[in-house]
Amino acid sequence: MIPIAKGKFSKPRQSRSDLGQIPEYVAPIPEPQTPQVPDRSMDETMVLTGTFEPIREATPPEPPVMPPAQPAMTFEESEFIEQTTVYNTEAPQAVPQLSQEEPDYEADLRYRKQEAARRKARNRKILLVSICTVTILLLAAIIAGVLLFANANKDDGKILNNVTVAGINIGGMTPEEAAAAIHRATDMTYTVENMVITLPDTILELSPKDTGAKLDVNAAVEAAFNYGRTGTAEENKQAKANSLLSNHTIALLPYLSLNTDYIRDQLEQYGEAFNSDYQESSWDLEGDMPELDGDKFDENAKAQTLVLVPGKPGRHVDIDNIYNDVLDAYSMNKFTVKTSMTDKEQIPETLDLKEIFEMLNTESIDASMDMDTFEVTMEVYGYTFDLEEAQKLLSETPYGETLEIPMEIVVPQVLSKDLEENLFRDVLASTQTPHTNDANRNTNLKLACEAINGLVLMPGDTFDYNKTLGERTEARGYKPAGALSAGTSTTEVGGGICQVSSTLYYACLLSDMEIVTRRSHSLPSSYMPMRGIDATVSWGGPEFRFKNNTNYPVRIEAEVSGGQVKVKLIGTDEKDYYIKMEAKTVEILNPETIEETYTAAEARAKGYTNGQVKQQPITGYTVYSYKCKYDKETDELISRDYEATSNYVKKDKIVIVVTPEPTEPPATQAPTTPPTTPPATEAPTPPPTDPPATNPPAAESDAESNSETEGSDTP
Repeated sequence: MIPIAKGKFSKPRQSRSDLGQIPEYVAPIPEPQTPQVPDRSMDETMVLTGTFEPIREATPPEPPVMPPAQPAMTFEESEFIEQTTVYNTEAPQAVPQLSQEEPDYEADLRYRKQEAARRKARNRKILLVSICTVTILLLAAIIAGVLLFANANKDDGKILNNVTVAGINIGGMTPEEAAAAIHRATDMTYTVENMVITLPDTILELSPKDTGAKLDVNAAVEAAFNYGRTGTAEENKQAKANSLLSNHTIALLPYLSLNTDYIRDQLEQYGEAFNSDYQESSWDLEGDMPELDGDKFDENAKAQTLVLVPGKPGRHVDIDNIYNDVLDAYSMNKFTVKTSMTDKEQIPETLDLKEIFEMLNTESIDASMDMDTFEVTMEVYGYTFDLEEAQKLLSETPYGETLEIPMEIVVPQVLSKDLEENLFRDVLASTQTPHTNDANRNTNLKLACEAINGLVLMPGDTFDYNKTLGERTEARGYKPAGALSAGTSTTEVGGGICQVSSTLYYACLLSDMEIVTRRSHSLPSSYMPMRGIDATVSWGGPEFRFKNNTNYPVRIEAEVSGGQVKVKLIGTDEKDYYIKMEAKTVEILNPETIEETYTAAEARAKGYTNGQVKQQPITGYTVYSYKCKYDKETDELISRDYEATSNYVKKDKIVIVVTPEPTEPPATQAPTTPPTTPPATEAPTPPPTDPPATNPPAAESDAESNSETEGSDTP
């Protein structure tokens, strides 16, 4: 706060004291001085080069008159004389020369004494002049002080110099002049301008209507006039001396009408809203944790609530200081105040929601089933919260406020009750294909069905036919039987098992399973109801695989009975449609007739006869298969989707042609006498006729298969 000068307005004093003028200073005129000859005598004999000849006078000089003895000087006087000694720089007098033949020691002694006496006299004169000069200066200072004191005690009826009121320097003015100047400076401020207070996060404006600000100008002028007049003599003297060197400001607060209670109340309301103690960010869970194990889970249980508190910054403004600053501003006729926080703001750390999520998030676990015992393992419910939404809401939450995020219970996709109630509830698909009376082949079919029968695929599991059956060997009971190898009929161990893989493939198509790997035979299979729905396999490839894409386990049932290979897929049908397969032949490859020619010897060696059909013709096809979905309730076609392409190669008809052996001509003898008449010749024997060729089989339709071809264990 600016100190406030207090006092009463008083009239100028009438008594004045005048001091005479200080006499003009006249410098003393120094007395003429006799040139002094420096003492150049030597205490010891001088050694000079060459011949020394002393100067001789005709008449010896008279001895100098010695001055009377002087009293001894004190140490201080000797020091003063030593410091104030002035040396004469004039040319030295000639030193008396003594005759070399008769040196005059008495004259030299007399000369030395005279020089010492002259030196003492000169020093005394200098001391006397210095003392006089100092005395005169002291007298002048005393006279000036007296005059200054006399002038200082004069009262000219004006305000002291450099006195400021409301930012106006009214020093040297009369009270009337000062009042007019202050009115000009304040008439349009206190009752008109708002006090604008800039705070750390807002601007507060106080209007004159609310603060009642009004300045008593006459009282302020009176205080300014009384400055340097109403104190003690020493205080007044000091005030007048200070006014010549620095400013003195008259605080206006004592002369202001001001509603300080209103100002204080406005500032305290701001302080309550702004000031806060530092609080760290925190989080907690409200409520009881629900049981998540399937056998203990309560469907009516409520999840907990995640409570996030972003914390509070530690910040503080000193309302008392701001209040005093505002009063000081009013006192100085200023209407803007800028403030800042008293302490440095401490910001709490942001909550790490990702870390909290990792701590609280629990993944759900589906119920499962033991493949051997078919016992169901209970599910575990998940527990989590929406991380992305929580991050968004937290970024919008102000410091110190509370954010509540509900925890969520995640239901597993597969529940134990669903497994128990719906497990293997429906026949997803059922297919069967006829088999032959070949005992070995039928043995192989039974072994293949036994290998896959009862196999359970959990949701997402992939079935691998070759891996499930394993390698087909005689040691494992498989028999040699007819098979296709590279499009040619042959006999192999395990022949015929492709009928089981093809029947299973057909069931997978009808149940809408996901086909992972499949390849058609090289020739159409006679046991399948149509082309394009068979699947060939062989140890080492090709493969047949499919995936359980349902939400429930699927069990495979397979058997050989009643002359049929039967396959069923048992699971839980959640589809609202059923499937029928269609096949479309997009290309027919007609066979040709090819002749293989052999000599009779070659034909006999291979057992061929002329006209024999070595290979029956088979027509080739390119077939597209389609999966058609029908609505279960209305039987209306929902979609017809392309499924796969099956390429069946053609086989040309091969006919054996045997060329006849050449006949040898009869041996002849050279005639002794040329014949006169040529001998008669016999007609040649005609070649044997070829046997009639057999007719090729008719081309097959999509609903029929070549009865001479079967499924194979190899492509």
